[in-house]
Amino acid sequence: MEVDLNAIQGEAIDSSAVVAASALANLVDASVNNLENLDAARAELVDATDEATLVDAAAVIANFEMMTRIADGTGTRHTSDRMESMADITTAMGLHDFISARR
Repeated sequence: MEVDLNAIQGEAIDSSAVVAASALANLVDASVNNLENLDAARAELVDATDEATLVDAAAVIANFEMMTRIADGTGTRHTSDRMESMADITTAMGLHDFISARR
């Protein structure tokens, strides 16, 4: 299977694989990085889809945030063999560039 990482990195792009990809990406970005744009991002997603999609997207964002906080709070770590198996994709996605990256 080939995965286009451009669909999940960098600028929000339109994608035929994901309905309203740009609006979804904007919602995630606003939720995580720029709360001042959150109302506009919500409205954009509702305009592109519907309110149910907004609720689902918000739930997914919240769940990822929760799981990350739980893992960080409990000190959960991947095993070294798991880290090795993920090395190519974590490098390709630039995950080691984040301040919070575990080394």
